[in-house]
Amino acid sequence: MGSREGRLSAEYMVEIVDLHKRFGFHEVLKGVNLKVRPSEVLVIVGPSGSGKSTMLRCVNGLEHATSGHIYIEGVDITDHKVDINAMRQRVGIVFQSFNLFPHLTTLRNVTLAPIKVRKMDAAEAEDKALRLLERVGLKEKASAYPAHLSGGQQQRVAIARALAMDPDLMLFDEVTSALDPELVKEVLDVMKDLAREGMTMMVVTHEMGFAKEVGDRLIFMDDGNIVEEGQPEAIFTNPQSPRAIDFFSKIL
Repeated sequence: MGSREGRLSAEYMVEIVDLHKRFGFHEVLKGVNLKVRPSEVLVIVGPSGSGKSTMLRCVNGLEHATSGHIYIEGVDITDHKVDINAMRQRVGIVFQSFNLFPHLTTLRNVTLAPIKVRKMDAAEAEDKALRLLERVGLKEKASAYPAHLSGGQQQRVAIARALAMDPDLMLFDEVTSALDPELVKEVLDVMKDLAREGMTMMVVTHEMGFAKEVGDRLIFMDDGNIVEEGQPEAIFTNPQSPRAIDFFSKIL
């Protein structure tokens, strides 16, 4: 690595530099600049279509940047010479839809990637998966299939599956928005535990209580740009831009 990358890896978990993303003629991200420090919980809010999810997918390498750079622990993942699959192992992502394999048990869903991708011994992977399922409160569901789990339970399995790869960074893309209200808390509690343990997290969410309680920093996105950035409480109580004022007046 060059000196720039070495400096970045020491100081930032993520650095996004002038990130643009187009789908055809539609520009979804319009020059985003953002830095996330290790162990920071960054909460990302904004109206639908503002570019929040696209930005997360670019950070994970699921979408390719049209232009700009994304550094993960000092490595430029937009460089075509970088092994994006190796980098992606360091970045866990959990989506709104659970994406569990319906024909596999909870345990097999969690052990699949460590065995296939990391070439982990099956017994070791199973032991680790059981510890992770216990961590998310679902060890007793190890032999259950996704169809027999509630939405909240499936989402907690999805989190355990992402953690099974020992990521340095976790991305959460509106993971509670498809859940019934009474199931939201059990998922947010797992995320709060991760935050307390020092996991670096980028969280797209509509759960403003979670943002206020757990978020170290909040960014408000609109129309492909970061419009406001600061401590959640400060932005909630005193948003500066007309767009943020309008947005928070409707949801708080």
